[in-house]
Amino acid sequence: MSRARTNKENRPKRPSTLGLLLGGTGGRKDASKGAEAERQRRRRERDRSREMAAYVGYDAMYRDGIAQVMPGVFSQTVEFSDISYQSARKEARETAFTVMSSLFNYFPADSHVQLQVVNAPIPADEVGRKVFFEPGERATAGLAEEYNRILNDKMREGVSNLVRHRYLTYAVGADDVDAAVPKLARIRGDVEQTLARIRCSSRALDGAERLELLQGQLRPGSRFEFSWDKLSPTSGARTKDFVMPSTLDFKPEGRSDCFCSDGRYGAVLAVRSFGSVIEETYLASIIDLPLPLNVTLHVQPIAQSEALALVKRQIDWMDKEIIDEQMSAVKKGYDYQILPPELRFSKEEAEELLDFLRNKSERLFVYTGLVYTWADSLEELDRRVQQVTSVAQGCTIGLEPLHFRQRQALNSVLPLGDNHVTVSRYLTTGQVAMQMPFASQSLDEAGGGYYGQSKESGNLVLCDRKRLASPMGFVCGKPGSGKSFSVKREITNTVLAHPEDEVVIFDPAGEYGNLVGALGGANVELAPGCSAVLNPLDTADVADRADAAKLAYKTDAVLALSSALMAEGREGLPERDRSIIARCVGEAYRECARDGRLPTLGDFHAALLAQPEPEAADIALRYERYVKGAFSFFNGQSNVALDNRITNIDMHGLGQNMRVFGMITALEMVRNRVMVTPPRPNYTWLYIDEVQSLFAHPTVVEYFARLWREGRKFGLICTGISQNTSHMLANAEARDMVLNSEFFLLHKQSTADLDAWAEMLQLSATERGYIGDAVKPGEGLLISAGIRVPITDDFPKGPLYDLWNTKPAEVAEREMRRAAREAKE
Repeated sequence: MSRARTNKENRPKRPSTLGLLLGGTGGRKDASKGAEAERQRRRRERDRSREMAAYVGYDAMYRDGIAQVMPGVFSQTVEFSDISYQSARKEARETAFTVMSSLFNYFPADSHVQLQVVNAPIPADEVGRKVFFEPGERATAGLAEEYNRILNDKMREGVSNLVRHRYLTYAVGADDVDAAVPKLARIRGDVEQTLARIRCSSRALDGAERLELLQGQLRPGSRFEFSWDKLSPTSGARTKDFVMPSTLDFKPEGRSDCFCSDGRYGAVLAVRSFGSVIEETYLASIIDLPLPLNVTLHVQPIAQSEALALVKRQIDWMDKEIIDEQMSAVKKGYDYQILPPELRFSKEEAEELLDFLRNKSERLFVYTGLVYTWADSLEELDRRVQQVTSVAQGCTIGLEPLHFRQRQALNSVLPLGDNHVTVSRYLTTGQVAMQMPFASQSLDEAGGGYYGQSKESGNLVLCDRKRLASPMGFVCGKPGSGKSFSVKREITNTVLAHPEDEVVIFDPAGEYGNLVGALGGANVELAPGCSAVLNPLDTADVADRADAAKLAYKTDAVLALSSALMAEGREGLPERDRSIIARCVGEAYRECARDGRLPTLGDFHAALLAQPEPEAADIALRYERYVKGAFSFFNGQSNVALDNRITNIDMHGLGQNMRVFGMITALEMVRNRVMVTPPRPNYTWLYIDEVQSLFAHPTVVEYFARLWREGRKFGLICTGISQNTSHMLANAEARDMVLNSEFFLLHKQSTADLDAWAEMLQLSATERGYIGDAVKPGEGLLISAGIRVPITDDFPKGPLYDLWNTKPAEVAEREMRRAAREAKE
């Protein structure tokens, strides 16, 4: 038997040799017979019980989330996040497979493991009525209302009314709960560390969360109203009283393959057979169905010595069968070397399995697979069962209803770590680990902004960048790919979802003015003839810092400005020029301090002219046009402040070199704003369009990269926006900035840019396809830390669409209509 791997060619030929030979097992027959017999007796008592509280499969639930399943058995449930498995690179899938294998191998023989994926419906009263954004200020109340209406309409599409959760429940034996606590805590820590190796976050559920999960399976669709305050010695109430159904009918309308719980019908199906290969996608295919589901895998580890003995007994039995066949063939005059194919193959696989158990870190498990779904009527339940069965058959999985065993089955799908169903078989570590619990990845963070719909499931993609360890990010795509639309949408998300934060936009093309005006922000235009003045040497916002610190900040900024002015700037500033600039910055501050004022660019220019070195005169000549003439709006005291919640710095009236100069000056203003002591409680979101223009000069890159690294500590969230990124990613500092970022929104890319991103972010062939030439505007790939979701966005036309749209023809048509209306008025 070949060891199961993530690549299809090397998957196991037969999933369960011993299971096929024995026809399944009811669990280990010769290990811990006394304890196992007692547990079986308790399970039978539960299953036969006519009292609801005695039937539900646990004895006590504690506040910390530990449940006493029965005397001497305690369990805990960990919820873990999704990962991008189905579309990941082969190496990433193999790593995930290895990690899941080590996870199952970790559990000792006296434990029990239950893996579950639950598709939980969003309550009906929330579907289409959810408030994504509060009305907030008067200027944005209308936009918030329109946004909520559109997102609720989209929420009704596809499977957006389902939320997917993944749980791992493990049960251990202990004399009492005090003895169980350290055992479960150690397992929890090891499980969390193991899952973290594939960037899968996890956390243990507390008691109330486990009870809510139990109620969701026992009474689907009911509202959870439990609180610990409702339990008291005088009330006599138990946790079960709040989660169990009022009625349970296991023979609704005389049927034996389903049950009725408080008016809702449910059915549990069991995995009876696998095909010749256990596909890594079969579980995902079932989970991805737009149905309320609970897919449960019970895994009972077997001690290695017992597993080896079991396989050896089966080999001995097959040897006896082979001898009997050969003797029969000789008596009949046949060639004794000709054996029945099934017997020959089974013998070969059993010997290979023995080798795997001995030498390949494989273990043997007793496995039970269950699928539970529910509906409001028997007719709808039958349709859902048929859907699940059909998809399973397409994956060569045999699912069958559990006739007359729905009582045991319902207890078995509860997240308690206890299996009441005896439909089981033997599987190896690789065969269990191959059943990946990761389907189409979703991103639905409470309080997050809208970024589109999942291309795979149709779910709304809601992301809150403030939750990321490093919220810095990039939005990139070819012209016409929907990049500007996405950025404007995120700016609107930010303004509506985080009313306490402020937004600053560097707008080199003059395309954000309408949006900022509609959101109640301020537009600041930097261009010859405009009244706005920015002083690169202004220190008003860092006045409380030490003089040496202020001087160091401003020296960095002026070095970056000087580098941007050099025609040969790609080579960087010479050391002599750096020394002269640092000296003159200090002299300008000292001279102006005597007059009690801040220095301006003119004071710095004068200090340069006073230096004896000829290089100083060259530097002064580069600055001359910014001190005198049409571009002198950088020479004077600043009359622009970031005192509005939304500020757009419009630089479309500047030439390319002037634009870089203006960006660096504005960046210095932002840095002064956010890097104050103590840090402010709110965040500043900085959007820099055409960010690639800042990477042409090494000194500018160094300055910008430092802001990118340090800004995170001061509540600065930077977003770089670019059309062409291959040149940017060729820069070492830029690559470090990308590596230190956790948010990427990539739309259609050119061939060179696609190759650069694929190499930088290790994109799989499937993920490359999400940003290739064939994708439509608005489609792309969203990466948020370890989550990767392909997105699409067919946003309806209306007030928000008009604010975000940048298609020239549609913008021109809209302006013509607006002008016509104004003319009539």
